[in-house]
Amino acid sequence: MRNRITASEGASSYIFGLFGASVVGNAFAMIMSGRLGSFAGMPIATWASYAITQLAFIGVVFVMGVWRKFDTIKVARVRPTKNIKQYLLLPFIAVFTIMAFYPFSLLFMKLLSLMGYHGASVSVPMSNSVGVYFLSLLVIAVLPAIGEELLCRGLLQTGLNTRGTAFGVFMSAFLFSFMHANPLQTFHQFGLGIVLAVVFNLSGSLVPCMIIHFLNNFYTLTISTYIPEVDMLIYQLGNWNYLTGTASVIVGLFGLAVLLYLYHRFGEKKQPPAFKVFENNVVFEEYSITVSMDGVEKKSNLFLDTFRFVGSLFTKSGWQRVSRVLFDKADVPYLGKNQPMVNVWIATGLAVFYWVLNFILGLV
Repeated sequence: MRNRITASEGASSYIFGLFGASVVGNAFAMIMSGRLGSFAGMPIATWASYAITQLAFIGVVFVMGVWRKFDTIKVARVRPTKNIKQYLLLPFIAVFTIMAFYPFSLLFMKLLSLMGYHGASVSVPMSNSVGVYFLSLLVIAVLPAIGEELLCRGLLQTGLNTRGTAFGVFMSAFLFSFMHANPLQTFHQFGLGIVLAVVFNLSGSLVPCMIIHFLNNFYTLTISTYIPEVDMLIYQLGNWNYLTGTASVIVGLFGLAVLLYLYHRFGEKKQPPAFKVFENNVVFEEYSITVSMDGVEKKSNLFLDTFRFVGSLFTKSGWQRVSRVLFDKADVPYLGKNQPMVNVWIATGLAVFYWVLNFILGLV
């Protein structure tokens, strides 16, 4: 069986997931709404819809593998990374992602309200019972971390990367965001999608993405369930105080740049230098400097390398190096811009259609 897929195959998986799984889940919720009652302040039909949608995503991913004759586990890179330092960074990456993009989401929510939008927000259980909390974690955090990551990063992004990693990162993030078909979730999900896409390329593994996705939902659910005061404070600071909202974005983006660079560095394999160092000779590498003094090789420290990298992001050459590193780490063949892309544009059209439909329904 194949270990590679094309952009068209990745987009086909997304189309079947969006049209097949999401529609089935939503249809179930509408048909059974009012017939099953409610549990913990949320309709049982909604509980079931959440779970059915994610299970259907998982099913679509593996059915696509059988149909198109590729190894789903290998294509999606469902394999753990070996560096414990990388795992230790994941909780902080999730926190700084919220700091960087949640204010954008709040600002967009305010803009929507000014336009008269009154669409429903995401339904969550209204109970602080421990049993309900763990059930919520399963349905709202664990299953989406598996189902959505298998679909959007494992197959969709893997295919899109063959047209270029920049295209894969931003297009997969866009489709991940619009897949939720909820204007209130648009901006944060897009930012989260970019971070997950970068981590997927840097690690060559879907497992870290699943962990970050889980932590993002875990933080939100835990705060709204047990610390609502913090949730309200975050909302007020981001929505009404533009100074704190801007500060949160700046600190969040800076923190993400540092953390993702460290994630990249911790995942590098130590290899012997491919050059010969002579006395008092200085050799510049991609983001570090090797200096030889009296025949002794010394590396510049990680702290300086990190800030040198952050500074490089304000230059064109710095972004070119980042793109090259992401492509090398992604380990996918470049199939060019002329490969069949019809399914990609169909997937984009469907995602935008569902989003616009829900936007219009929220206005009427």
